[in-house]
Amino acid sequence: MGLSDSISDTLTKFEKYNSKEIYNFGNFTITGRLVSAFLGFLVIVLMLMVTFSSAANSIMITDLGGTTAFTADVVITENVGPTFSGTLNNEGDFVDFGYVLEEVDWDYTSNMRISYFEVVVDWDSNGGAGGGRQVTFDVSSQNNTVGESQNDGGNGGTIMIVWDVQPFAETVSDTADNAESFLLSFETIGEWMGGKFTYSQESIGSSIALSESIDYSITLTYYTWDFENVREIAEI
Repeated sequence: MGLSDSISDTLTKFEKYNSKEIYNFGNFTITGRLVSAFLGFLVIVLMLMVTFSSAANSIMITDLGGTTAFTADVVITENVGPTFSGTLNNEGDFVDFGYVLEEVDWDYTSNMRISYFEVVVDWDSNGGAGGGRQVTFDVSSQNNTVGESQNDGGNGGTIMIVWDVQPFAETVSDTADNAESFLLSFETIGEWMGGKFTYSQESIGSSIALSESIDYSITLTYYTWDFENVREIAEI
């Protein structure tokens, strides 16, 4: 007898048991089909118990805690930084400043609440044949030496370069465990600023007989942020 014949014979006997087997318990009569169904139910329950027990032992279960949404008003404060001045006498002359020369008063890496910097050069022309002078102002940070460059020309002027660190709108929102964590999450390491100012071109018609130069004053102003009226929005 093959395997298929054995299985078929077993299933036939099992079906005959379900259909014909009868147990009498006083006033109650139980058929073989009910016995088979009950035993199948017990097997399923035992399998589920083993499955859940295994899952509980293999997965770390932690309490699920929610976080709170906060919002706050942003306050920006202006702070005076370093300033210096001088004169450039010839086309091609330049002055380096800040991190380029390791000038520590341009180091703001320890300030965690810088919003942005403004680096400004005011310059004026002296002598020469008139206007047409050209200057170049390069500003960068030690973390980003590519920086930003602007040109200006004529008899003088002002160039301002704004360098963002942690810019904000008027209000800010986020989630945190508490108000202190909400505030600390926005703190960012500051920058070590610096750059170069160049007298890039003399005036048109300039000659040795008509000496010329430019005066300059370079100033850094830094803006710090703080939060006011920190308040919960909702607990999620």
